[in-house]
Amino acid sequence: MLYPRAMGHGFSDLPEPLQEFHSVDHTLFYRGQVSVTHGGAFGRLIAKSGGMPTRSGVMPFSFRATRDGGHEIWERNFDGHMTRSLQWLHSPGVVAERVGTSEFLMEPRVEGKQLHIPITGLRAFGLPLPSGVLKSCEGVEGVSEDGKITFDVHASLLGVGLIIRYQGELERVP
Repeated sequence: MLYPRAMGHGFSDLPEPLQEFHSVDHTLFYRGQVSVTHGGAFGRLIAKSGGMPTRSGVMPFSFRATRDGGHEIWERNFDGHMTRSLQWLHSPGVVAERVGTSEFLMEPRVEGKQLHIPITGLRAFGLPLPSGVLKSCEGVEGVSEDGKITFDVHASLLGVGLIIRYQGELERVP
């Protein structure tokens, strides 16, 4: 399982629902709702090139994670717009994710009762981008009082501003 390997002992500090969410042994499926926002036209174009939805608003959302050897396939369904990514252990403590034309390096860590997943490296169209171009890119996951997985993912680039932000709640589907 990817996140327990990447996070080591810190993984056990996560609330149980987040441990379950990131313990992909075969296939996990979640369903809920998401709110998507974008920046300007150029940011929306970048989001599209990265395989992300270009439509904003509140919509149904589902998430499926499937283990494939040392990789995890993540499928996010934004009301019919499918965003598929591949994640793997890049190096100790670092998870890599390829989505669309982009590849991200992320360093997951526990802060309080939340999982913070900041993006610490980026390649676009196969080319590495300087770390200074990442104005603010991070996913934050938590657990609501009723046990749902909460998430807030945003990406902003220097000189461009907001690319995409999506936030919502998910509950596991048996």
